[in-house]
Amino acid sequence: MGNIINILTVIDVETILANNVTPGTAENPTSLGAWTSSDAYVYMITAKGFIDTDSKGRAGSELTIDAEVNDVIRWELTCPGSGLNHDAIIANVKIGSENIPNAITKPEGKVVNRHVYVEAGSPGYQVIQQTDFVATIMKEAYIQYTITFQIMDNKGNSLGFYFWDPFIKVLDTNAYEQAKEAFLDKRNVATV
Repeated sequence: MGNIINILTVIDVETILANNVTPGTAENPTSLGAWTSSDAYVYMITAKGFIDTDSKGRAGSELTIDAEVNDVIRWELTCPGSGLNHDAIIANVKIGSENIPNAITKPEGKVVNRHVYVEAGSPGYQVIQQTDFVATIMKEAYIQYTITFQIMDNKGNSLGFYFWDPFIKVLDTNAYEQAKEAFLDKRNVATV
């Protein structure tokens, strides 16, 4: 097994709703666009070492990550104020049809138990269940995929389905190590 690459996505539900973005259905979700269009609503974050060397940012909607064969990608999603007025949940992760066949396993929803601590300095926590999507990289490829999510109010009513399409760049081990080292070097220079 390779690395586990956790990707946290934060959806700005309030801005989607305030901008009256047409709500889609599960069968026909609404596209949030690409790059600057989807950046207005979606922020993707992962550990610094997995961000693609050529990427300019760390929290855009079109996040490209570097990965290698046998890495496991785990997508999770939240929104500011999650569960207070609205919430967002991943409905599906689909690999684009133009990708190399069998480059990544079919992403599947997995229920995970998260320990959410109630108060700093206190050992007490709540166990919260959440569905993440998980897939394993099978071969070198440049993979585009779509994440579809649903917005719900705190009474469980659906407020629509939406999607956008980020990327995974799967490199051979040597290229992966070189890209990771170059990215970290570039970031370290920028912070000095």
